[in-house]
Amino acid sequence: EYKSYLRMVQCKPSVKLTTLDADCWSYRGEGRTGLVVTNNNGLALKLRKLYSDKQTDYLAYYITNSQYVKICIAPLFGSLLCYGQIVELPRGLAASIVTRLTNRRSSLKETPVDINCPYGLLMPDACTLGKIKDTITVEIKPKAYLRTAPDENNATAKYRCCRFCSRVEGRYRAGRVPAITRYCPRDLFSHRPNRVSYALACLLDEPLSYLTVHRNGKRIFDEDNKDLSVLLGPNGFQDKAEFVSVITQILMTKICKNKSVLGIIENAQVYNTLTLTELYRIYQVFGDANLDLDAEIASWLNGTSTLNTAMSQLLQDIIKFSISVIAQDLSVMISLAPVTHPSFNAVKTQTRTYCYKISIVDVDYKSIKKLPVYLKQEASSED
Repeated sequence: EYKSYLRMVQCKPSVKLTTLDADCWSYRGEGRTGLVVTNNNGLALKLRKLYSDKQTDYLAYYITNSQYVKICIAPLFGSLLCYGQIVELPRGLAASIVTRLTNRRSSLKETPVDINCPYGLLMPDACTLGKIKDTITVEIKPKAYLRTAPDENNATAKYRCCRFCSRVEGRYRAGRVPAITRYCPRDLFSHRPNRVSYALACLLDEPLSYLTVHRNGKRIFDEDNKDLSVLLGPNGFQDKAEFVSVITQILMTKICKNKSVLGIIENAQVYNTLTLTELYRIYQVFGDANLDLDAEIASWLNGTSTLNTAMSQLLQDIIKFSISVIAQDLSVMISLAPVTHPSFNAVKTQTRTYCYKISIVDVDYKSIKKLPVYLKQEASSED
């Protein structure tokens, strides 16, 4: 059942978005496809951004996204998943919100918001923690722990390098990021506390766009603001070591079927078992048959697919790949606060007890038309 998987916003008929609401929304963050703002009522609104695979049928875009999350993503992440519902935006609301956000967006985020899109995604604010007022929320984008293909010229080297590290280095050389981080997903997904802690410490030293911290919904630490002192103090962490220790404990705590949140994400990342070369052959099969893969996936989600058995199986392989791609680009949000008597999930240090909540966000469907781009990226990361 959809609602058993997703923390959905049940908007009452009296709750309406108007252009007057623009002043109530504050900048939270953004990715390639959307910008997120929040208000004081525990709600987050995701606005669509302009990007290469432009969409004119906005409603179809959002419906396909929602169906995809319900059928393909929700069963993998269960109650950790924080999603929402489609809402119609009053004319001018998106433009009014974006105007107010001038100079507040990250220096690494430049894609404009599609102010003509009449829809948005309304969801619970993942930075809230029940009735607790003073909370800290750590958002981590783990990225893929996968490595590049085997080096055929060196039988002793199973893999050439970490795909993530190779791409960050390439982006740095191209001037697309201001620094190189020592963070590597292989450390975060190592299942070893010391390596997970090392990965977090590296993100604190150079977060780029892979770590942000909010206090009471306001961003206080990111690639533009790397002052650790904002995380410390009476209502924060005692020192950097405590921050790393607490987040490590939370990330490694078993929460479902004897798996931690990292284990659950890792399983989804390897849901696809085919190589990009094999997947590209499938991509070409559909192309040769004049079939649009995104449209075929939408038909499958709607239960109206007319593909034969053989093509349906190939489509399932593509869908597994799409799930893995999303798992490699999602975000984990950990909201926590020091408490005296925890009423739910909690971790302890020598001096404090922190209650916490974990949410998985940013799981929007990604167009299969990018598969040739992924193949090119892997080839370049092996050079």
